[in-house]
Amino acid sequence: MKGAVRRRGSISLTLLLVGQILLIIEPVSSNFLSRLLNRLEGRLVEEDLDVDRDPVDFSLVTVEDGVVMGILSNDKKIPLVGLGVGTLQHYMVPLMVAGAIQEDKKTRLIDTAHVTENERLVAQGINQGIARIKRSPDEGKVTLHVVTKIWYTYLGYERTKLSVQESLEELEEAIGNDKVDLRVHVLLHWPRCYNNISWMNCEEDEDNMAEAVKNAGPPPHLDKNAWKGSWKALEDMYLSEQYPIDSIGVSNFHLNNMEELQRIARVPPQILQINIWSLLYDPLLIDHCHKNRIHVQVYNAMNGVVTEPEKAPNAYHHLQKVAADLSEESQDEVSPGQVVLAWLMQHGVAVIPRTSRLSRLRENSAASISAIHEMTDSQVEMVAHAVEAFLSAEDLEEDIYVKITFHATTKDTFVYWNRHDGGEVKVAYILKGETFNETTYPNHSFRLYDATNKDHFIEYTVTAKFGEHEHVHAEL
Repeated sequence: MKGAVRRRGSISLTLLLVGQILLIIEPVSSNFLSRLLNRLEGRLVEEDLDVDRDPVDFSLVTVEDGVVMGILSNDKKIPLVGLGVGTLQHYMVPLMVAGAIQEDKKTRLIDTAHVTENERLVAQGINQGIARIKRSPDEGKVTLHVVTKIWYTYLGYERTKLSVQESLEELEEAIGNDKVDLRVHVLLHWPRCYNNISWMNCEEDEDNMAEAVKNAGPPPHLDKNAWKGSWKALEDMYLSEQYPIDSIGVSNFHLNNMEELQRIARVPPQILQINIWSLLYDPLLIDHCHKNRIHVQVYNAMNGVVTEPEKAPNAYHHLQKVAADLSEESQDEVSPGQVVLAWLMQHGVAVIPRTSRLSRLRENSAASISAIHEMTDSQVEMVAHAVEAFLSAEDLEEDIYVKITFHATTKDTFVYWNRHDGGEVKVAYILKGETFNETTYPNHSFRLYDATNKDHFIEYTVTAKFGEHEHVHAEL
């Protein structure tokens, strides 16, 4: 029997309700790319917008060179889809960066951190990738963005200035490339070193710092407000024409830190980078960002969700259903991981997925995520609950599956399920003329044997989608 044809399509955003938690983020248009381009070219007027269903804020999003961009509070632009390379093995960084920025992927944002000591490798990857992109002189430079972060051992005014200077020196190879317009965004990685976080070793980390860093300023782990001096340093460097910094922001800051930062800042933070848990379970933080027009970037969007489906199999099956339904609308397959990334992007949330596999660069790319078809309200809700199930470690109560009715039409029949490792598992023995009902999943395969002669069998692969009922007539 033939397998289902899977496809992919374009984009939608709605408000998200997870239990009682409302994600308060301005939604982007459901078919954002086409409608935004029409609007920019004067082919779309206000009367064409269904504001009741899709309240589009065209002032916060745009498209440049086919890349979906968020517009920061300082009117600078930044891509909504990036690539995280902070945890990559060093030898892989140039290869992954060079591949990600190619025209077929259009991932024009690279996220790293000073502590990873790979910024120079990011610059090498940018130059290697740019050399492979063929553009006419009329098309101008390729605009790329790098987000880097200041580690907690560099907190304090002078230490932070030193960290930024070191980062810019490491990126100089790409900054100086006459084919690249490199935009650098600098964040404070953490507000402080926390003794209660197991992998943070505050005193040991300070002891291991280079003498130049120690001489630049006092130990930050002894001053919980050292980040305030860091922010003043970032403000001074951002406002100075000496440093090529497009925006400044913070990472892993809680609401109380953000509110205090907002009170003392001459330059308000333009970016907040958080993990997906904070996005769902800290609505007051998200509301603060929304009200103060702080651009939200999410890391670890897939880690612990689609990477470990066994933790919440029912939830994963719901993601698979959404992926299968979206695949029907396009010419390519949509994966559960892409569903999660698109769900975030379609709420105006920037995503910076990480991968160590070249084969995943295309799947996680800006071009692929931007092309996914708009999600319906029910699909958005299904993804929200599935993601929450993974993060809370409490699987959804109800599974979603395909119901199969096997009919032993001509002979007594054995039904075996084909395991992924090549083995078989006996499912049922059906007398001639009788039926057997089984629940299974799309693309699972079975072998139906003649009970009197196992040399006679037929292969069957499930073609039905989640929630459907399929009948299989064994004519042996």
